[in-house]
Amino acid sequence: MPHPFPIKEIARQAGLSTATVDRVMNQRPGVRRQTANRVMTAIRELEAQEAQLSMAGRKLMIDLLVEAPPAFLNALQDAVARELPLIQTAIFRVRSDLRARFPAQAMASALDRAARLKSDGVIVMAPDTAPLRRAVDRLTSAGIPVVTLATDMPATGRVGYVGLDNFRAGETAAWLIRKWARPDAPRRVLVIKRNEAFHGETDREKGFRAAMAQQWPAAEVNVEVQGEEGPDFARRLATDLAAHPVAAIYSIGGGNRNLLAALAAADLPRPLMIGHDLDPENRALLAQEQLDAVLYHDLAEDIRHACQSFMSVHSRGTVPMPAQGAVLRVMLPPMLTTQVRM
Repeated sequence: MPHPFPIKEIARQAGLSTATVDRVMNQRPGVRRQTANRVMTAIRELEAQEAQLSMAGRKLMIDLLVEAPPAFLNALQDAVARELPLIQTAIFRVRSDLRARFPAQAMASALDRAARLKSDGVIVMAPDTAPLRRAVDRLTSAGIPVVTLATDMPATGRVGYVGLDNFRAGETAAWLIRKWARPDAPRRVLVIKRNEAFHGETDREKGFRAAMAQQWPAAEVNVEVQGEEGPDFARRLATDLAAHPVAAIYSIGGGNRNLLAALAAADLPRPLMIGHDLDPENRALLAQEQLDAVLYHDLAEDIRHACQSFMSVHSRGTVPMPAQGAVLRVMLPPMLTTQVRM
């Protein structure tokens, strides 16, 4: 097995004598298989360490392209600012393009621009549409690794996904609603989505429906999608809820403050309400006990895992890929938390 390491260094890594390592490397008789395996393992470990050392101080420019509600964007920017300086193996710089509304053509252009600028990696949160899948594949074909954030594009060549198991998150929301719904509450439950093209939102809805079918089969699950409707969306929902009350609302896509304000303006009681993402807006609503629970995960962990994925690609696999799956946390008022490993 070719390698650049002196026998003395291999022996120290393996915890063996130099004579034993010499016998293994020269394939002399009288060496046990376990001893030979220790030597081979030591060489692999040294290779990995050398690759990690070669990454030390290397400057990697990554692009962060995200469409999400403003509150989520604020929380993401805070996570990036906190996490990137803590990464010691390489120096990461970030070009950010974060928008509450990111038209598909503009997102595709931003992805192509990252390719022209020879980005060292792209983190993207965007709808799972054919034009954007093609743009991601153009990046990966050019050798630029892409990591999807919070919502996946599984049919692309992206190197990884960071974020929740969204199906499991939807199941958790259903479990909470079934446990907390009043016995005399209406059997109607409302699910609110922001954009049907987001794979993560669709997975949350699927998980919610599957769990509700098992845990509360008599419940009627209705879905509303905000899409491009804008501020009138919350007012329209309030009018509908006045005529058709619900036991609970599962707010997948955000906009909770606007909806709660519309309910208050219509003098309607707030139903049981579960939200997503522990951004400043939802933190405040929890503190005011305007939300019953928020499902969330650590965005800084997502950024760390995405950067580790890029380092794995650039070190040709000797820096390991991070484990998939984030920890799902549930924040309750008054700001109590629990967590579930996804």
